Amino acid sequence: MKALILAAGFGSRLAPLTDTIPKSLVPVNGKPILFKQIENLYENGITDITVISGYRANMLEAAVHDCFRDVNIIESVDYRDTNNMYSAYLAREAMAGEPFLMMNADVFMDASVIESLLHFSGENAIVTDIGFYLEESMKVIEKDGRITHISKQIPQAEALGASIDVYRFSAEGGAAFFRKCAEFIEEKGEKKLWSEVALDAILDEVAFEACPLNGRWFEIDNHDDLAAAERIFADE
Repeated sequence: MKALILAAGFGSRLAPLTDTIPKSLVPVNGKPILFKQIENLYENGITDITVISGYRANMLEAAVHDCFRDVNIIESVDYRDTNNMYSAYLAREAMAGEPFLMMNADVFMDASVIESLLHFSGENAIVTDIGFYLEESMKVIEKDGRITHISKQIPQAEALGASIDVYRFSAEGGAAFFRKCAEFIEEKGEKKLWSEVALDAILDEVAFEACPLNGRWFEIDNHDDLAAAERIFADE
């Protein structure tokens, strides 16, 4: 099993912290978000990890390789004009032919989240905080045990819960996902889309299931989020 971490973004709402460091290196109680994700993966036996850098890429690479020498880093030089679908697309060769996990580098979470996902029965899965609803989060709709839609625009009455932006792909599911990314990017010239747009577009083709959340998580987009995460993970 491989892992792909998307970490190219600015994190402008965390300024002035992100004036000088990438968003993924913002610390929660002293632990950079990205380092916590890598440690979670290592703890669960996943050591083949690719990180997509962008903003302050040299700083990110130096910080990661100082602690995790074997992590592969791919730089998105077009990070200013793209979104995380493009970041994922850059890893298509690194992930080709293998099952992998994919996550955004702004989610601080317990290692148990990864453990549960690895032991989940579905080959293709979205970690879902069932019953939780947040306007800013991606939400999922489930029918007959299969996810039929993922979007931020899903109304609360229809949502099974919120995606925590952690995904599991089989080799076949990943291939379908990257084909759809290529369709949006290469054929349509759409480089500013969320990765979930491509994921949503393959749900008729590839069966994804909701893996129930097991553990704590918090997506960190602004200073209020950071303060909340530090309270939730005060024992880290």
